[in-house]
Amino acid sequence: MSSSKFDELLAQLGTGKWNYLCFFAVAYWNMHLVPHTLAGAFLAPKVEYTCHPPEEGYTVTSTVINERDGTIWNDTNQCQFLAKSMDNGEGFVPHVCGSWVYDNSTYTNTITSEFDLVCTNEYLRATYQSMYMFGTFVGAPLNGMLADRFGRKTMLSIGTIFYSLIAIGSSWIPDFSAILVSRFILGLMHPVGLQTGYILAMEVCEPRYRSVLGIIIGLPWALATMLWGGMAYFIRDWRWLQMAVSLSGVFFIPVLWFLDESPRWLIVEGRFERANKVLRRAAKWNKVTLPPQAELNTLMRTIQKESAFAKRQTMQDQEEASGCRERILYYIKRLFILFRTPKLCKITIIMYLKFLLVSMVFYGLALNAVNYSADPFVYMVLGGLAEVPAYSITAPIVAAFGRRVPSILLYFLSGATILGVSFISPDLSWLVMTLAMVGKMCISAAFQVLYLYCSELFPTEVRLQALGSATIASRIGSMTSPFITEVLGPIYPRAPSILFGIAAFVAGIATIPLHETLGRPLPDTITDLENPQVVQAESDEPDEEVEMAKLRA
Repeated sequence: MSSSKFDELLAQLGTGKWNYLCFFAVAYWNMHLVPHTLAGAFLAPKVEYTCHPPEEGYTVTSTVINERDGTIWNDTNQCQFLAKSMDNGEGFVPHVCGSWVYDNSTYTNTITSEFDLVCTNEYLRATYQSMYMFGTFVGAPLNGMLADRFGRKTMLSIGTIFYSLIAIGSSWIPDFSAILVSRFILGLMHPVGLQTGYILAMEVCEPRYRSVLGIIIGLPWALATMLWGGMAYFIRDWRWLQMAVSLSGVFFIPVLWFLDESPRWLIVEGRFERANKVLRRAAKWNKVTLPPQAELNTLMRTIQKESAFAKRQTMQDQEEASGCRERILYYIKRLFILFRTPKLCKITIIMYLKFLLVSMVFYGLALNAVNYSADPFVYMVLGGLAEVPAYSITAPIVAAFGRRVPSILLYFLSGATILGVSFISPDLSWLVMTLAMVGKMCISAAFQVLYLYCSELFPTEVRLQALGSATIASRIGSMTSPFITEVLGPIYPRAPSILFGIAAFVAGIATIPLHETLGRPLPDTITDLENPQVVQAESDEPDEEVEMAKLRA
């Protein structure tokens, strides 16, 4: 196999300064993405407001009696005001409020207050957060094709430069509709940095360190979540806050000059001269010796030929469908290949459901500070802190106990703690916060395991297609979570906890029918999956495609 031959070459290169530059560069960029991914928490938060009627108007106040204890309080409708009737000048009629006074005790300026995202426009706060997720939904599949066509470094460079410029520029956009467009574009560029950067890092990593690399790149996300809460605490104006976190991307641009293109991609594309320069530079930085030039040229040609043969097989299948109708049927067949056999269909449906639910719970908990904590800054910092053990302990746990049982336990524990929050009095803030953080830690760990488990369940021939389509389900879940926390939450405060808790339980129950993959050979074909007894024992060395798939989305 070409991958094993290139892995032998990577083993000769070893791991040194050349590899570390790529690893830390990708990790740094991943940190830069967090403030924009979770921007809604501090840029468009829920803000207390009061209607500011004209001089001849009066706010609408009604008396409310608590049926439980008989307490009475006045409830003011901040979306309407009363004014004298224009018909006869007698009596008052309600009018829609068009001006508000905002509570600036927590934030000095937000998108919510600047663009009046309250009352009938309150759903636009959730739309602001969701628009970014919609961009990632569209960008993820496109990025994979572009990175394969134009190269990893090329797409990483274009994506990160455009992302930084748009992020900085959108700090001063005066129109909310234009801000939503910029959010979509940022989401569109999100996979270019995250996904392509991860692929580049994996393709220059020694096989024995690929599992560890998943943790190294995942931990900065948790660290950046904590930093995001800290920066928002010190900068309370949304424009200056976005500018501050966006400027950090500028420092990544000079690093692109020192990064090399993936030598694996260069060899597969037949660009041997450039691949040779990259490999020689890597050997110099890592202070190792490569094989003689003639042997290296032969090895590169062998890798390229084997890869080209695999490409020709795919192209041959496409060419057989020469007519328009045949081509349409071919792509429909490829689309539904994941539902071809009973076992594969079961795994596909379960994985789609799990990706949707887990993503919804993960982002829902990250954005639900308004219901779980009086201090949104502390909540964000603690949320990032809870992710540190989740990412750190995942690898040893799944290596010792497998994927299935730890996943089920993590889902059930997360669901129990989140559901528990809905039955606890908000006055016990320390207990609410503790349970929320335990739930966040468990669902974060489960999310890590999910990518690995998914990549091991599917056969090699459909693995990347399965992961790509599962990612789409994940994005749908992340798009719905802001509407649960920001739209449904204020109306029914317990609803987010109940929905997220049930979702975690459903994900755990859905995992039960799946089989364990630890210690079992990975299926190469759908036939191998349906008839596992015919699969031959494989090497204990982890499959490169599996390792690269863990954080691919």
